[in-house]
Amino acid sequence: MADTGATGSGLVLDAASRSPVAQVVVQLIDPAAGVPVAVTFTDSSGRFQFELVPSAAAGGTFLLRLEALGYESQQVEARPATAQPLTVLLRPRPLLMDELTVQARRTGADIGTAAFVEVVPVERGGGGVDLSLILDQAVGVKTRRYGGLGSFSTVSIRGSTAEQVQVFLDGVSLNQAMGGGVDLGTLPVGGIEQVEVYRGAVPARFGGNALGGVVHIRTRTASGERTLKARAAAGSFGSREFSASAGGRLGRTRYLGLVDFGESGNDFRFLDDNGTAFNPDDDEWVRRLNNDFRSLRTLGKVGHEMGSLRLQGQNVVDVTHRGIPGIGNLQAEGVRFDTWRSTSELQLFGIRGPVGYRLVAHHVLQQEEYKDLNGEVGLGVQHERNTTASVGLRLEANFLLARALTTGFARLGEEDFRPENLLRPQSRLLDSTRRTLTVGGEVELPLANDRLRVTAGGQGQRIDDQLLGPHAFLATRQDTVRDRAASHWGGRLGATWQVGAEWTLKGHGGRYSRPPSFFELFGDRGAVIGNADLAGEGGVNLDLGLVHRPVPRTGGVVRLFELVVFRRTARNLIRFVHNSQLVTRPDNLGRARIDGVELRSRLRLGRRARLDASYAYQVPRNRSTLSYERDKDLPNAPRHGLDVRVEAGASAHRLHYELNLEGSHYLDRANLRSVPRRIVHGVGGRTQLGPRRGANTEVFLEVRNLTANQVADLWGYPLPGRSYFVAIQQDIGATWAP
Repeated sequence: MADTGATGSGLVLDAASRSPVAQVVVQLIDPAAGVPVAVTFTDSSGRFQFELVPSAAAGGTFLLRLEALGYESQQVEARPATAQPLTVLLRPRPLLMDELTVQARRTGADIGTAAFVEVVPVERGGGGVDLSLILDQAVGVKTRRYGGLGSFSTVSIRGSTAEQVQVFLDGVSLNQAMGGGVDLGTLPVGGIEQVEVYRGAVPARFGGNALGGVVHIRTRTASGERTLKARAAAGSFGSREFSASAGGRLGRTRYLGLVDFGESGNDFRFLDDNGTAFNPDDDEWVRRLNNDFRSLRTLGKVGHEMGSLRLQGQNVVDVTHRGIPGIGNLQAEGVRFDTWRSTSELQLFGIRGPVGYRLVAHHVLQQEEYKDLNGEVGLGVQHERNTTASVGLRLEANFLLARALTTGFARLGEEDFRPENLLRPQSRLLDSTRRTLTVGGEVELPLANDRLRVTAGGQGQRIDDQLLGPHAFLATRQDTVRDRAASHWGGRLGATWQVGAEWTLKGHGGRYSRPPSFFELFGDRGAVIGNADLAGEGGVNLDLGLVHRPVPRTGGVVRLFELVVFRRTARNLIRFVHNSQLVTRPDNLGRARIDGVELRSRLRLGRRARLDASYAYQVPRNRSTLSYERDKDLPNAPRHGLDVRVEAGASAHRLHYELNLEGSHYLDRANLRSVPRRIVHGVGGRTQLGPRRGANTEVFLEVRNLTANQVADLWGYPLPGRSYFVAIQQDIGATWAP
């Protein structure tokens, strides 16, 4: 109680992986009566704190009971926080819920799964950070962007296309049936806690379309911790960021709210070759035009405890306004692209007897408006507003069957696409609806005293597409309906073998598929026509790797080492080809094969420094039957990628250096247009000012592209040169002392 002035605090970790466990129910037990007298929850870092009742404080010891889904309940005896905070290790239960399964995989050890998963923490540093910069840190991952904060950008994993990568926001898919891949530029980083990248095996709960892999974006949890945070940042090219968040709990209800705003003029200077790459005499330095960007994100989360059940709801709204600058020297001055997206999710989960279950409902509403009134980009004058709405329901259940952890799931969804042409009475796009039903499951079987774990899974997906619009060959504007239905199947088999206390051998093989998008099936605009006879892309992913992770709190330089070899093959590749001089049509063409090696390590350099490094080498071969592209490198798939980060200093004051190297690659299938090797350096640091109980101030400073290396990205779009960013972050009202 308040009159005693005594507090209890501690840290809760996973006993197997030593990672923090969030949302653990921590009950304070009255020593005399043996009943709970207070309750709290661990935050996202696994910490908790509460005021002791007089009897516990006076007696010198107190009892704690800790409970969490996916872990064994535990009761411990501890002393008030006059000494070191208490550390509690929770033992995982064989029966795991979806979210807690992912929590175990966040450590990188990937216990019990054949997946190679890398967790990239979101550190905004001095500001000017978007998802493309964050994902570039992950091994085997490359992003392509127009240049500048919030610009159009897509992601590739192990040489895949953007269409083949599934992107999820807190478990909700952001990929649309219209196609084109997910534009990362429409996803601000405010409120994002970490990003999980699945490079090989993809859990069944993500569905069967992840031919290239999965990027899972996780926002902050409503842990019940009472927090109030504010952040402001500024930097080069008119970049500014402001954010504020608050969280806490009311009784058994936890809540979190966040508002985040960012903008940038993105008017950096670049060397314009005036379209004559081989004539340097007409090169000149110019500023990027119409490249400005503004974004607003609001995030709200609520969680409520109902005995053994938990009910959680959340809503994320993202609004972006930006210009489309045009490629290289062809600068556009009046092209605008605005996006509004609302993502809502409601889930109920718990354990009933031997079965754990999760019921999730989601709704996504997105509106995009593209305006090019002068015909500067694309085909002719355009002003279009497209609206996409999707709803879905997912049921998951898991249980033990003869020591095998069995998981089953079913997902039902519908997506409606409604185009609107603001210049003409009829859009060249058609109203479209896609209905999907996905059913699947996974089995994880422990063998050889749990040293060997075999995982097998599969899913089937039924897709029904319907398009409503005027028939192209009828003189009247009579509405017609065209239907297309298809089924897709996939499966995977993997194993992990615990070679020793610190070594794990993992392997995986899986078959995946992707249905054609509306863009590919029915055409988009202008000279592009669709092909309703397209078959879905398919492929096989194979990988084998060795992971070394030393036991926590032991000496040694190596803290993580991972070596992976992989092969990805694709069939029925969907490519756009010219049927005539003026018409382009998608067709299923040939095959592709990508062989590669991935290395990832984390080294401890003395007591106050560490080095994180990753390297990927791949051979992206086009196996098409067309002679001019067979055995050539696939476009936008560099063979070499290296990322290094060195960080040193005390816990309150840190400095870092970053190196990003991307090998040369090609923009076209015939390998005639090349992009040279790119090397970018960066430095930065942070300092904590006057840490004290209840408040914490941090200051960040970063310099990116330190050597002002002039580099370009997607199709010759220039990237910013040297840039500076500074930020200040205030944490008010923390309820536990670090």
